[in-house]
Amino acid sequence: MLITPLEPGECQVWWARPLSAAPADALAELLDPGERGRRSGFRRDADRDRFTVAAGLLRLVGGAHLGVEPERLAITRACPDCDRPHGRPVLPADGWECSVSHSGDRVAVAIGRTGPLGVDVEEAAARDTDLRGMVLAADERAAPDDLVTYWVRKEAVLKATGEGLRVGLTQVVVTAADSAPALLRAHRDDLPGRTTLRTLDPGDGYRACLAAIDTPSLRVTEVDAAPLLAGR
Repeated sequence: MLITPLEPGECQVWWARPLSAAPADALAELLDPGERGRRSGFRRDADRDRFTVAAGLLRLVGGAHLGVEPERLAITRACPDCDRPHGRPVLPADGWECSVSHSGDRVAVAIGRTGPLGVDVEEAAARDTDLRGMVLAADERAAPDDLVTYWVRKEAVLKATGEGLRVGLTQVVVTAADSAPALLRAHRDDLPGRTTLRTLDPGDGYRACLAAIDTPSLRVTEVDAAPLLAGR
């Protein structure tokens, strides 16, 4: 499958469905020792398959863009808080960014010639409305009930900064779920002016968002990864 080259400011979001993707064992052959160690730590088959498809797809797409065999692509995932390799993925090339997310039967891999990226996808039924107090800031709690849209917008921002859930979601304020996505307020004063959000289309029953920092003219293309994975 031909992978379209990216220009500065462009990002691709590749979508896969683990239940119908290439066999996870075939993709597992692409993983490095650290990724295989993480894979073996999952007790549930579904969790293991989601991780394997996400890690394998990032290697296939990243390797194709950077001209490296996927199993030789040196992806680092250093955690800022411990020695375990479960931090945000970093590609071995300046000017290239990536992010990965998975939920239910969806895997998203974002890769771009952009500023730092964060992608998040969530199954709409998987988030209990009882979590509103953990997700919404005080001035968001009278908002429409689509809690998951708020969730993915906020988590995409925090994945782009590399902070993840070390920062509470209530410290990030975004536009209403029925409005175009934008970051209004955050724990860092510089972020709203530097962050661009895009709503993604993960299919029925899911919500997804992409965040990019320092990329005001962000251009996003969503790609079906099924043909690429079928080649495995």
